[in-house]
Amino acid sequence: MCGIVGFVAARGAAPPDPSGLRDAVVALRHRGPIESGTYEAGGALLGSTRLSIIDIDGGSQPMRNEDGSVVVIYNGEIWNYRALRDELSDRGHRFVTASDTEVLVHGYEEWGERLTDRLDGMFAFAVWDTQRERLFLARDRLGKKPLYLQATQRGLAFGSDARSVFLVSGAQPEIAKEHVAEYLFQRYLVSPKTLFTGVERLAPAHSAEYDRTGLSIRRYWQLEAPEEPRDLDALELREVLQAATARRLMSDVPIGILLSGGVDSTAILALAREAGAESLATFTVGFEDPVYDERPRARLAAKYFATDHHELAVGKDDFLAAWPRLAWYRDDPIAEASEIPLLLLSEFAGRHVRVALSGDGGDEVFGGYPKYRADAILRAGGRVAALGLRGAFSFLSLRRTHRQLGRAAETLSIRDPLIRWVSWFRTMSDARVESLLQSELADDSLPERLSTRLADLLSPFADVDDGRRMLLGDLFTYLPDNMLLRSDKVLMGGSLEGRMPLLDVELVRRATATPASSRSSLTQSKRVLRDATKAIVPSELRGGPKRGFPVPIERFLVADGGQLVERLLLSDRCLSRGIFRPDSLRDAVSGSASERLSTAGLFVLASFELWARVNIDRVSTTPPLTDDFSEYDFPVTAGLQTGATY
Repeated sequence: MCGIVGFVAARGAAPPDPSGLRDAVVALRHRGPIESGTYEAGGALLGSTRLSIIDIDGGSQPMRNEDGSVVVIYNGEIWNYRALRDELSDRGHRFVTASDTEVLVHGYEEWGERLTDRLDGMFAFAVWDTQRERLFLARDRLGKKPLYLQATQRGLAFGSDARSVFLVSGAQPEIAKEHVAEYLFQRYLVSPKTLFTGVERLAPAHSAEYDRTGLSIRRYWQLEAPEEPRDLDALELREVLQAATARRLMSDVPIGILLSGGVDSTAILALAREAGAESLATFTVGFEDPVYDERPRARLAAKYFATDHHELAVGKDDFLAAWPRLAWYRDDPIAEASEIPLLLLSEFAGRHVRVALSGDGGDEVFGGYPKYRADAILRAGGRVAALGLRGAFSFLSLRRTHRQLGRAAETLSIRDPLIRWVSWFRTMSDARVESLLQSELADDSLPERLSTRLADLLSPFADVDDGRRMLLGDLFTYLPDNMLLRSDKVLMGGSLEGRMPLLDVELVRRATATPASSRSSLTQSKRVLRDATKAIVPSELRGGPKRGFPVPIERFLVADGGQLVERLLLSDRCLSRGIFRPDSLRDAVSGSASERLSTAGLFVLASFELWARVNIDRVSTTPPLTDDFSEYDFPVTAGLQTGATY
């Protein structure tokens, strides 16, 4: 796992300043603290930081071919690199390292841009072809590794995060105000959009080519979903899961597992044990409030599978102190409060291992979210079903851990399925977003516009049933542009590589071909996954309701935390940005009970302002330190609490 950054000057433009490259490499150090390297020649600047997981001594970057005509920097892992290495060796290519990076070097020599067709992995990489003066960029099929682009008349800048792009290009960041409404509604932007003016994310399964005169982008892969689905039996799925997990145990350094005790992470732990992983460390984060605490359930799984188990307890002071640090690592506004304890867990785990498996993707692939079952019931039962579900969701939303179901209850009244789908995870109503923003930034047809874009993404699947189309919509939007972006940025904040067996491309392909009802039935989520792993996961670890990752945000954002939100949002700096209507924002923060936003909504607004302070108002090469917190009105950090080891 690495951080990559680069700049290629346009033909006839002045050569780029190499000092910007050096600053960008420093800013990417958390993504690869073991070593770094740069390349400066012919109007091209390339930089890399490396975490060193495969071929620790021989995989240094940038990596060149024999005559130096091909230069590669790369972030990620190629699961089938050994097979590709053998094929390339048979074709006469000579390898001098055991790294997967060198497969990209010789693979590009052999296949050019068609190299991406052969790769099975998670990756974002750049190839500088010195003879053709061509830069080739590519991102993996599902979007696990990010890649940002900034094309100007001076040339093309790219990097693993937007900060590195600004540092290498020397450009000043600005807020893309036209996208703020969409962000506040969904908490994320669908690629290629970002909240930085002039900066885009390369979309998953896309490659880009820059020849110093222009940038061209193409899709190199599309997920297929047959019109007629077929059942995936438990034994077949078990074999695919085994292979996917075994591939992700490839490492020259110790591997851990982020364990919540839920269905997905427990299944991954069981599959890793079955694949022969003997010495496994597991890591769990929790809270002192037992209503939110996942540690007891994770502890049961850790004991059953005899892992080296580590626990971390996060309190209010820990949460608030980590907030500005995550705003720097995230480099997008923090979408959910759960990202902060995940950062603390990543930093904690990163002191023990460099690689961690997780259950990410299980909800999107196997239909784990309650919305999938609710939508299925709605399609089957019409308005009567909608009324019943609204009542059930409204009742369940009274639980502190299920507040979000209140929004779900409102969503059930939306008749148009595409508008309903883009509204399930909304932060607040579109009317509330419109009321908060300055008139020129408000969008009175936001859900309709988002549904039109979703319809375009789903147009190749017009003959697929609505149940699977809903799942596909999340695979193309919510998963890569929220969940996977969050996972990459947050885990790399702790210098920790995350691997997701449940997002193996072959596994996703097989699952996508199955009926939605076999993945999430009307009565049970992830049915086929539970069936496939029941022989290796005991019954006491397979049950339990869907929890997500609830955080006691109401407790954290009271007293000092509440004052902090108020200081951020009602500050002159925030009100002078020309984004929010001052009176509406004051009502949302400190108005009457009917005017105030929910705590979760206020967290999103405050995180947006904090993001602007850390990433727009200045561009730094290091995250905020403890003694810098006064600039953000944050309290001094408290020590983390660690639990016992089994």
